[in-house]
Amino acid sequence: MEQADFADLVFDPDSYSMEHWANVPAPIRKIVEQHVAARLPANILAKLRDLHARGISIGSDDAFSHFGGGMAVRNLCRERLGDRDLAAFCFLGSDWDNCYIGVLAGIAATSIRISRAPVIRQPRQLQFSFVESSFIT
Repeated sequence: MEQADFADLVFDPDSYSMEHWANVPAPIRKIVEQHVAARLPANILAKLRDLHARGISIGSDDAFSHFGGGMAVRNLCRERLGDRDLAAFCFLGSDWDNCYIGVLAGIAATSIRISRAPVIRQPRQLQFSFVESSFIT
């Protein structure tokens, strides 16, 4: 019996969040990712893309940690996709705490051209809702 060689295995701490985020349909992911990317400062976007390029876990950096910048990212995500709508796609145990790193990974992996025009807040009635209210109890 051969002993397993675990030297080649690499654990990616961001993979859990990325797997959950992948359950959301691509058009919705794009809307949320573009919304977040448009509101992140240029230096934070550069840091995010640098981490991705070097293969370093996004969640390991203080700028994106759960109680640091991650809180602001989660709030930006909620502006486009509410908690209940996200849960409808990701099911058990999925909320923005478990998905926001996936959003950041999506932003880092794509080259999104962002206009630095002033951000205009949209009225709440223009927000997307992907779950029929009759399904919500």
